[in-house]
Amino acid sequence: MSLTPPTPAAHDDGAAPPTTESIEQARAAALRLLKARDRTPVALARRLRLKKFDEPVIAHVIERFIDVGLLDERATAERLVRTELRKAAAAERLLKSRLFAEGVSDPLAQEVISAALAEVDLAESAEADARRWLERRADMDPDTARRRLAGRLARRGFGHGIVRDVLSRVLP
Repeated sequence: MSLTPPTPAAHDDGAAPPTTESIEQARAAALRLLKARDRTPVALARRLRLKKFDEPVIAHVIERFIDVGLLDERATAERLVRTELRKAAAAERLLKSRLFAEGVSDPLAQEVISAALAEVDLAESAEADARRWLERRADMDPDTARRRLAGRLARRGFGHGIVRDVLSRVLP
């Protein structure tokens, strides 16, 4: 793989073009970060900035990783949503928040979430999750269970209406 620095014309700030050595260091750091977990281009750039790489170097590495298929924002977003839904029931608000934190663009986030939730009945999903949660806490005081379960469902992104309906169905 050839690592040629971007041309000086690509930089408007008058800074010197990145060196091959700095690109190679950033590439190695990016590969280590991607080895740990998938990242969006925005999240990877954020982490490389924390490692004090220059913007032109970061831009070059990310562009190259996108070109060769090491960075795929859509695939990463889809995996994040699937993972979140596998952990527990989740509503659009929570999923959107998680994707936003990873730097997924709003239109793409909306598209991925809509596709993932197309076959999901949120109320039914929330109720099933609530019943599983309550089974593990059978000895809990009903008032405490109601309060904690309401908080859990709200943190999972469910609106007040769904939370109220689920509580009325699963608790006496």
